[in-house]
Amino acid sequence: MTKTLHEEMDRLEAMIEGDYRPPPRDPFDMETDRLFGGISGVPVPSDNFPLGHGLILRRTYAKLTAPYILAFAPPPKPSAPNPGPWAAVGEKSLVMLAELELEGEPTLGFDRINTLWFVVALLRLKLALPVKMPVLSDRPFQRIPDDTDRANIFPVEVQLQQLLTAPSDRPSSAADFEWLRGNLFAASELMKDPVFHRSFQTLDGAIHTQNAGAGIVIAWAAIETLIRPGNTRITERICRSLAAYLNAPGPGRDRAFTSIERCYAARGGVVHAGTPPEAEQFHTAFQLARAALLLTIERRERPDIEELLEAWRLKAAV
Repeated sequence: MTKTLHEEMDRLEAMIEGDYRPPPRDPFDMETDRLFGGISGVPVPSDNFPLGHGLILRRTYAKLTAPYILAFAPPPKPSAPNPGPWAAVGEKSLVMLAELELEGEPTLGFDRINTLWFVVALLRLKLALPVKMPVLSDRPFQRIPDDTDRANIFPVEVQLQQLLTAPSDRPSSAADFEWLRGNLFAASELMKDPVFHRSFQTLDGAIHTQNAGAGIVIAWAAIETLIRPGNTRITERICRSLAAYLNAPGPGRDRAFTSIERCYAARGGVVHAGTPPEAEQFHTAFQLARAALLLTIERRERPDIEELLEAWRLKAAV
């Protein structure tokens, strides 16, 4: 039950005096109890959007605020806060408009926390948006205010800075979430393949990089891991095979090859000359990496580079 105003005032006064002793948290078992992951960066298309496998997306609202608070006097006793006035320095926040619930045993091949992570990572891949799961809870977020002291809340992806790997004006749609639901199991099955797993994890890890030069190298590392061009004629093999994989035969494939080759050269400029990539080449690298991984998921199998190179040579469909 939500605390009354009088109870809340008593609690705040005790906290100010340094005399507050919070009650114990509710019993919680990470391995068996329901989990709720707050998701920032994207709204969901409906109040309840079941994904299957014991997973449900819901609308919610929660805001994680992370200012540095500057105090100017010591506390009167160790259990009390620093007295005011205070100053907030560099306030930033993450707004969570969705929560992802996992009920029961996970069925996607991951442990329970990584099941939630994988859904969020797949959303990041599909949407090319700065989607995160900042907070994990033992109850729906709208129920936490009923008794904040007893709720079990854990930080997960709380980094406030995130590398923007695509122009930020792309809205999400209901079709994106239908894609997620329709491909979730297939993607989880592909994660059992060490090659796909490394490629997926490599690209997803790029969000923690704040340097565009490192970012474009990571994006191409994900592509190279997936396509596996070998140790000779790398530029020719990776660019031809990627163009054949992502494009139908014809002039469009030829133009794509030229664009891919230019983007790979930008990656080489970063590695060999320390030249920062242009924004267009940076975004192109991530667009190519996402497209290759998404197509792999939709086709339910990894690409074979020799088949791709043969399709390029014969100007044939893959």
